[in-house]
Amino acid sequence: MNVFTAIMLVFATVGMLDKVAGGRFRLSESFDKGLLTMGTMCIPMVGMSCAGVALIQNNTETIMKVMDTLPFDPSIVAGVLLAPDMGGYFIAEQLSGSKELFVFNGIVLGALLGQMVTFQLPIFLSSIRKEDSSFVLNGFVAGLIVIPVGLVAAAALLGVGSGEFVAEFIPLLLICLLMAAGLMKMPEKTVKGFEIFARGIQIITLILFFITVMGVFVPSAAYADFSSVEEIVIVVFKSAVIISGSLVLSELILRFFGKWIAVIARKLRVNEISVIGILLGCATSLAVLPLISKMDDKGKLMNGAFSVSGAYFMGGQMGFVSSVADGYTVAVMVIAKVICGGLGVLLAYKLYGRFSGRGELSEAAEI
Repeated sequence: MNVFTAIMLVFATVGMLDKVAGGRFRLSESFDKGLLTMGTMCIPMVGMSCAGVALIQNNTETIMKVMDTLPFDPSIVAGVLLAPDMGGYFIAEQLSGSKELFVFNGIVLGALLGQMVTFQLPIFLSSIRKEDSSFVLNGFVAGLIVIPVGLVAAAALLGVGSGEFVAEFIPLLLICLLMAAGLMKMPEKTVKGFEIFARGIQIITLILFFITVMGVFVPSAAYADFSSVEEIVIVVFKSAVIISGSLVLSELILRFFGKWIAVIARKLRVNEISVIGILLGCATSLAVLPLISKMDDKGKLMNGAFSVSGAYFMGGQMGFVSSVADGYTVAVMVIAKVICGGLGVLLAYKLYGRFSGRGELSEAAEI
């Protein structure tokens, strides 16, 4: 057990004790929300991690022939397209040629970029009002631009060789710049592309989940090894408990540091809801969505920037990575996410000053 897991278990225990006491301290709701994530995580993790990995293992020779033609480690594909807890970790493990690059792509890259591609962007823009979308989209652009900085920091901490890193970094830099350019110049088409891709991933995941479940009930038709199913279910269980602890911790921070939140809001010249959104995003961006309409324009921009890479570093992703990796790897991921999230917010803050007096974005960025 690493130190992050131990801390989250302490707060999960606090939430559980409050539930036993009948919710006297209003922490049991956060505890329950964490446990409910088991269902949400189970489908992508079991589907991608069991049937998806089995598919790769059963076709390794064919896949590797294709991947050998690439000038970079093939696990980069998993990191760009999938968050660690959405199957990116296990897919990268099967594709990578080295442990360092597997961790770099499967955990760090997936936590910085993969989560945005298949989850954050489609979910945000399908859940918020159209009049809020231009500010949030420009926030996403700011968040994308700073991802390379977090990748450089993570590579240094993980000991990735300079030659290997250059081969990885150049295509990643181009990908981030192309995505940012697409969101600025062709926002509707770019977002539609992300939505279609995310929907495709969701359908594939559901099919793989169904195949895995059928194998549990009908062993003769099993595609994935049953032991791998057991292993992933345990990971899901551990992750949910850790998320419960992180949500209890987030609730306590909001409750006892209200005065500091007001001070920070005044310093940043945003309303308090905007600051609360960023703090809640540290655990889960889903809690931020209902608050977007209550934020001022600068707050929407800053929350959009933070949500690209900074989100979930105290929530689902930390819970998942803590259950499959050592404490140092967890720390590297958290550091990279904090760097990108913080720089994204700072860049959004600086960019807002260039807008017109009415706080409107350029027409190129509007939907």
